[in-house]
Amino acid sequence: MKVRVLTGENELAAFWPAWADAWRRAPAATPFQSPAWLRPWWTVFGTGAPLVAIATNSVGVCGVLPLYRYAQKLLPMGVGITDYVDLLLTDDAPCGTAAALLDAALQAGERTRCDLPDLPPGASLRGTTPPPNWAEDAWPGPPCPVLPLRRSLADTIPRSMLRDLRQARHRADRAGGAQCVRADHDTLAHWLDTLAALHAARWQERAEPGVLADPAVRRFHHLAAPALLDAGVLRLTAVLIEGRPAGIVHALRHRERLYFYLGGFDPARRFESPGTLLIGHLLEEAIEEGATEAHFLRGAESYKYRWGAADRDNRGRSFIPA
Repeated sequence: MKVRVLTGENELAAFWPAWADAWRRAPAATPFQSPAWLRPWWTVFGTGAPLVAIATNSVGVCGVLPLYRYAQKLLPMGVGITDYVDLLLTDDAPCGTAAALLDAALQAGERTRCDLPDLPPGASLRGTTPPPNWAEDAWPGPPCPVLPLRRSLADTIPRSMLRDLRQARHRADRAGGAQCVRADHDTLAHWLDTLAALHAARWQERAEPGVLADPAVRRFHHLAAPALLDAGVLRLTAVLIEGRPAGIVHALRHRERLYFYLGGFDPARRFESPGTLLIGHLLEEAIEEGATEAHFLRGAESYKYRWGAADRDNRGRSFIPA
């Protein structure tokens, strides 16, 4: 195995295709480690100072640790709007690849502090031992509730939530019926604009702007969505009631997991519970496709627990030159 570190924009630009291939071969990877997510993030939020450690074996790239320099420290690409941070390991990566990548990155960073937030349970970076002469600090991260998926929705969610879902569907039927539609390349821009509008409407009730009030975040999603769609993971799904959008959820589906990332709902349709309709629809769809977990991601909002999700806590680690 060989390890090298990319520190230039041109090197990074040439590496994205090999990174995408490694992501497809990485069994534990999430959509948040894919170039479909991180390349648009770098375009919008990048500092121009990448520091990406790469491991290669006889097959090709087998490990990627994407960091960058910011304010005299190292941070992971995707930080801020990414719920799960980790390096990327393919199934043929040799034992010790994670440690080798971390060591190479820290050495190339010229003994600069490295902060790694939002490491989920099972993340390779969560248990990797720092190299000699580096001190470590760790801190608890936010809860990320997860719902195990079973053979049917009735077997998966609590009876009280199943009752609420049936009630929402009955109310939608009385209002003219609900239809769930998924964005494709032809409709993607329209549904992203709808997401921004309904997300803002939801947060205006709380006198808060919401994350999509930031033009940079909106630009990121407009760049990322086509790539995520091409990668087969985007599930941008809206529910129509009386032919008009009542709610929309930005979800991601990869391997055995469904991820609920962002949503927006029309407050005027609260009686029909568009959020409940959408989550129920996406859970049923994921179960039919063979998914085994639904991840509600960062935050302890009460609705996540009504669906039966239980906390799995992220953690953060910092490596400081000793």
